[in-house]
Amino acid sequence: MSAGRRAALPPTSYRPPPRRDEHGEHPFRVTVHPENGRYAVDFNFAELPVSEVMLRWLVDRFVKATGPSGTYRTAASARMLMSSVRSFAIYLGSLEHPPEIPSELHGIHWDGWVLTTPLGSRKSHCGALRTLTKGCRELPADFFARAERTRAVAVAEKLQSYSPEEYRQIMAAAKTAVRAAVERVREGRAVLAAWRAGEIDQAHDGLRWQRGSFLDHIERHDRIPRYPCGRGHRGVLRHGGSLALFGQLYPTLWDMTAAAVLLVCLTGHNLSPILSLTADPHRPDGDGAGVRTALVDMLKPRRGPGRAHMTVALTDAGADGAGPIDVSSAFGVYQIISELSAPVRARSGSELLFGYVSPKGGTSFQPGLPLPAVGKWSQRLQRADAATKLAVPIDTRRLRMTWLQMHQRPLAHTEQTLANDYLVRNRGNIAEYRKVVADTLREQVTAARRHSQVQMMTGDQVARARSEPQVVAAEIGVAPEVLPPLIAGRLDTVLAGCVDFRGGPHSEAGEPCTASFLMCLSCPCARATPEHLPVIVAVHDRLHDKAREVTPLRWAQRFAAPVAQLADIIDRYSEAALDNARTQLSSEQRELVERFLSQALDHR
Repeated sequence: MSAGRRAALPPTSYRPPPRRDEHGEHPFRVTVHPENGRYAVDFNFAELPVSEVMLRWLVDRFVKATGPSGTYRTAASARMLMSSVRSFAIYLGSLEHPPEIPSELHGIHWDGWVLTTPLGSRKSHCGALRTLTKGCRELPADFFARAERTRAVAVAEKLQSYSPEEYRQIMAAAKTAVRAAVERVREGRAVLAAWRAGEIDQAHDGLRWQRGSFLDHIERHDRIPRYPCGRGHRGVLRHGGSLALFGQLYPTLWDMTAAAVLLVCLTGHNLSPILSLTADPHRPDGDGAGVRTALVDMLKPRRGPGRAHMTVALTDAGADGAGPIDVSSAFGVYQIISELSAPVRARSGSELLFGYVSPKGGTSFQPGLPLPAVGKWSQRLQRADAATKLAVPIDTRRLRMTWLQMHQRPLAHTEQTLANDYLVRNRGNIAEYRKVVADTLREQVTAARRHSQVQMMTGDQVARARSEPQVVAAEIGVAPEVLPPLIAGRLDTVLAGCVDFRGGPHSEAGEPCTASFLMCLSCPCARATPEHLPVIVAVHDRLHDKAREVTPLRWAQRFAAPVAQLADIIDRYSEAALDNARTQLSSEQRELVERFLSQALDHR
């Protein structure tokens, strides 16, 4: 492993950009610089109806919460925090005797403000104000006590996943739009290159020559050609107008919206992390043969300051290979977006992957993508003609839920979050999902019981092994010399003892077995003694507990078979014997079980 390289640090002359001007003309204006490097946003506190002392206190707390070490480091989250601050200030200003300084704030003010907040946003408002006031020594203890006691319940919107047909329709619409954008821009850039190379004859193809001339003017000056009087060139309309001409060189808002929706469908990530992608990927594959992969940075602020930044792998697995435009893999779509928006990034100075041109009201090259664009694009598709009309509105939250339903694995969250916060809330095809789980359980249990089971030595056999080694060895199918180390525990794996670790079915003949110890449950070389029962019972119980941590389908796929095999062993014992085994589990055995279930004992 290489030592790496030194971290990039700012020059010694660097100074952070100013965020407020305490002694200038606007002492109550705060500038927030988002951590993603996008444009700064100003917030004006001067209009809030509270005293000057309270204003300065609110500004100080806001500056801290939106700074590099704060929790509101994006423009959207800062706006949300400002909304809560404004709501709190308006409530205080409406009181007959409003508090003049922070130390006059009490629990009654918190309770009164909470009652004025809308139910739908009460939880977020309360959380924002808790964050704003956290650690403030000027506030009385009863204010914090009331704030801590308040537990506003979020009004959960009942979302359901799309049906397979609806999901297919949305993906098809997005693919069609992205493919059309690529073809349009590539064709426009080819015309421009041909015009600049003198390959278009004005006499024989005047219209195409004029089009190349207009595209050259747009590319050089970022505006359509105009007459000296300021009016647009009348020939522009022959080529579809300014929007159409700009769209032949740069992606439009709707092009980037379709691409964002397609990436959500292909990756399962939320829209906001998708829009945080940058255009400087790492290519571990070296762009060689095999699966192409791009490692890109993604930001998900809700994960907290320590885990918000992620690196995700976008591969071309699943590419259909139907042509030069790959719209079926995450890697292919990422490359397309990077190609289309490259001129936008060059003009805007942004590192963000997404960017589009907006020629209306003066040409502007916009980095990123506004979140409401998906809803507006969806409305356009729903108003389209019958051939391209979309039957359902597009909601990226439902797209993510559908992806999770289809793949049954966590994505930027834990398996417990997947099970409890996504799949349980999903009002989609529950009956079909339950049938899939039941079928999987049945298949796994049937397959497990087709294999041989671990042979258990009884207590009587262990007792007779000293006096009748030949007889006991024959009863359990081992050589007599194997009995002493087996009973002494020197052949232990986890759930049993291995009587022939070079002759098992899971490795080449004569080679040491490298299979997971869970495979011992169906291995003919495994023999268990009464000393193994506490561990067997503990593993059985812990695997049952896993059902609360993962999705039902995931549990059925991973644990149904071993649980069935362990249950067959446990069924041979009485409840009293099993209870006794649970009490006899030592701390060393408990640690062994935890290491075993965390795969810390597996050969890698």
